[in-house]
Amino acid sequence: MTSATMDASPKPARKAPDIQVLHCLNPECRALLAYEVDSDNVLYVDLEWTANSDGALRYFPCPKCHGRNIVEAWQSEHGKLKHRVTRWQPGEGHGGA
Repeated sequence: MTSATMDASPKPARKAPDIQVLHCLNPECRALLAYEVDSDNVLYVDLEWTANSDGALRYFPCPKCHGRNIVEAWQSEHGKLKHRVTRWQPGEGHGGA
């Protein structure tokens, strides 16, 4: 066998990540936010550092309903520290959508 024959063996297929655009978690709003997440709302590119803060609370503000999409630390099954958007709360002075 030549090395060319060995190199022609099929490689195992890698599953592509299920990346989608983050939507506001307010069910009455659902506006698009400028972040990519997987199906568990884990940030695809960990841009947690761009989140606004209010004390220890980190959040992505919604430009439409002005609510807060809360960002929290999360440990992956492989032990990596990541961040995900976990819930929505009304912004200061706004009742929602």
